[in-house]
Amino acid sequence: MKKSIIYLLLIFTVFCSACDTSENEATLSESFFKVYDNSTFDASYIPIDVKQTASDGYLILSSSRLSSTNFTGVNLIMVDKDGEFIREEVLSEEYVNPVNQLIKINDQYFFMAMNAVSLQATLFQITDSARIVSITPLGGLTYPMYLNQDGQNLLTLSYNNQDKNSVLSVISTEGAILESEGYTIGAGPDTEVPIISHFTRTGKQLPFFAGKISGGSYFFNGFYNYTLSLVFSNFSGEPVGVVQGQQDDGGFSSGVSVAGANFAASRFNFGENFIIPTVNLNTTGITSTTDIIGNPFPELVPDAPVILKLINVSGQQVILYGSSTKSGQIILMAFDASSGILNGTKYMGSTYPYEIAGFTSTSDGGLAVIGNTSVAGRFDRICLFKLSASELASLAN
Repeated sequence: MKKSIIYLLLIFTVFCSACDTSENEATLSESFFKVYDNSTFDASYIPIDVKQTASDGYLILSSSRLSSTNFTGVNLIMVDKDGEFIREEVLSEEYVNPVNQLIKINDQYFFMAMNAVSLQATLFQITDSARIVSITPLGGLTYPMYLNQDGQNLLTLSYNNQDKNSVLSVISTEGAILESEGYTIGAGPDTEVPIISHFTRTGKQLPFFAGKISGGSYFFNGFYNYTLSLVFSNFSGEPVGVVQGQQDDGGFSSGVSVAGANFAASRFNFGENFIIPTVNLNTTGITSTTDIIGNPFPELVPDAPVILKLINVSGQQVILYGSSTKSGQIILMAFDASSGILNGTKYMGSTYPYEIAGFTSTSDGGLAVIGNTSVAGRFDRICLFKLSASELASLAN
């Protein structure tokens, strides 16, 4: 690996809310907003995910534009509990296209990227100070798309461009493939065009994700039989069930199992967006996303990226959606996990356009939201919003 390069970042600090000199004012670590600028004038950053560290700081996984290829490079940024920059690790251009998400297991952090030459999926283990512990090629897996946690193991979604398969795999934290199954995307030279344009960022960024139903089957959102579909799998050949989209023009943009086959989800369809806080999916048959009723959200950008997680707020389970609006703000929407009723909405960002990338719960009961903004309307930079416990409780209740 080439020697890491650390760039000094200039930090612009703005508070999320108006100043309050009362005794109830949140401390800086409880609530803040930061934009991280780079001394390299034309640098372009793409935030991917954020996790809080044991020291209450934040580890940010991001990507950056490379002049030598359409693939993007890999960057790790460490900031302290107040959001102040500590250090940045820039990986060798040998590794490209880090995928969502950044996973924490037993105080170690894992992410997945791709070898720029072999296209092989590669697992990285890092410390909470953004130091690399190990780099493990994942034999047989290429074009990585998504990484999730599966207990003490990891769940991956990737693409095999030789066999034209979407591949769902369970791997150990040491990189051993424990289970794996491929599902055809369909025959023909044009079926993989949306996938390749996703990787090179020359086309639409597609909502690949994967997960597991508690006590049940695994699922992934990827291409199967010519269309972006939610596929249910038990790693035994053909899918257990499929919820079909419409090629790459429609399908799920997010999905998580709340209780068994009861999901919280969102979908897009030819530019329109629908939020679905509760839906019982047929996990053993073939259905279509167009048959699922949802709440239309015309204020979201066309085919909006949606971050969806179940979080705990003051002892209550909450369905939290994050997305990007046409007005250039980040929106958070909190729904009651049992009833699916909307509890609250919060908008973040002003002056410059903002887009969401991810969020994570914090040890103080708050929330950290990572996103992208264009400083002076020209330079793509990473931004970090920190909501206090009271701000999150106000949103969720």
